[in-house]
Amino acid sequence: MSCEKLQGARPFVERESHSGGVCCDGSEGKKSEIFVSPTADALLLKARELFATCVALPIAWLHLDADVEGSRRRKHERVKEGAEIVYNLQQRLRTKLLDRYFLLWSFFAEEEFYLLALPLLFWCGDYRFARHMTYVVCWGLIWGNLLKDVFRLPRPKNVKAEVWVPKSASQIDSTACRDFGFPSTHAMNSVSNSLFAVLFYFNHPWVDSAGAMAMVFGLFGMCFWISSISLGRLYLGVHSPMDVKGGVLLGTAVALMAGPLQACNTFDRFMLKTPHVGLLLLFLVILVLVLNPQPRPMTPTFMQNCTLCGLILGCAVGFRMEMDHLGAPRLHNSSVSQMLLRVVLGYSILMLARMVMKALLSQLLGALGFEPHPTKPKTSPSPGPGPPGIKGWDLFAAAFMKTSVYAVMAWTIVCGAPALFEAMKIPCSVNG
Repeated sequence: MSCEKLQGARPFVERESHSGGVCCDGSEGKKSEIFVSPTADALLLKARELFATCVALPIAWLHLDADVEGSRRRKHERVKEGAEIVYNLQQRLRTKLLDRYFLLWSFFAEEEFYLLALPLLFWCGDYRFARHMTYVVCWGLIWGNLLKDVFRLPRPKNVKAEVWVPKSASQIDSTACRDFGFPSTHAMNSVSNSLFAVLFYFNHPWVDSAGAMAMVFGLFGMCFWISSISLGRLYLGVHSPMDVKGGVLLGTAVALMAGPLQACNTFDRFMLKTPHVGLLLLFLVILVLVLNPQPRPMTPTFMQNCTLCGLILGCAVGFRMEMDHLGAPRLHNSSVSQMLLRVVLGYSILMLARMVMKALLSQLLGALGFEPHPTKPKTSPSPGPGPPGIKGWDLFAAAFMKTSVYAVMAWTIVCGAPALFEAMKIPCSVNG
């Protein structure tokens, strides 16, 4: 689906709620489906409104706006201005070479890239860095997705039809460009990931021996990575300058919190020292997903947050289990052949775990009367005008399946595969 058919493209239109009452985005709606009961739905809606306010109000205050709604209206005007800038930029700079260049770089902030790169870091690189990078990616994306569904700002194509967006951009994008624009999570990830990597390794002992050139190359690589991805979002017409600026600033905040402010190390200590920490983390994951804003028409960000929460849960629990098993960090020198064998075996069992979990959960949820793959919106069974959308309990089933599958995949990467490698005498290093 192309960005031209973006759901929720029109800003500030009234969106109808599937829960009744007022949507968490503040618009009035008609009741089309009771998820639990009218009272429970109303309480859930109020809780979502409060959660959305807590997430977005600091951003509004930083822009000197008194409330989220006022900030949203002001930002919407800036999207219109930004769409003109994007259009003029494309008119002056577009070439076939740049088309291919920026399309290629957009892949390096996609889900598929992380699912390819992060396992390699766990199995053949720095286990601790890989784990912390996973947290940085997931925490940043969850925060960005929540802000998208609270501010609900359109993309440039939706306010100026002349903006060029290549069809392949929506094919590469994990949300098919069907989510809202602000902030750009591609720009956010480009900054948070590269800045965190530089900060992490500047504190590494080998940097002292490598000298100043290592720092120069690190900084150059970071700037090149950020500019190639962030400028590409403007060039491809999928984000306005305000979206990219917001993503860059939020990405910087995520990297600083994770690195210098020790958020990742604090989370590690929490995971290692807290009894029954898996159950506590599961409760927190469920809480975040239940309170996730649900704009209508639906956007892909909720299901993407299910993926991200599953990855955090599986990664953190797998880390705790691996450290309980080993007792202490272990370092191993591996040959190239051993690393290649780990990669082949690791990806094989990772894909097997994914297929088995999807098949089992599909059968289980289907037997219980749920539809875990609600690909087509189901119209309201009640007479009269009602919005199309996924049934509440089918959405629950799809969210449960997505979170569970990715939690198992993350656990396989962090704990399951290393245990297999150890049993086969090709252990990977686990440096805490």
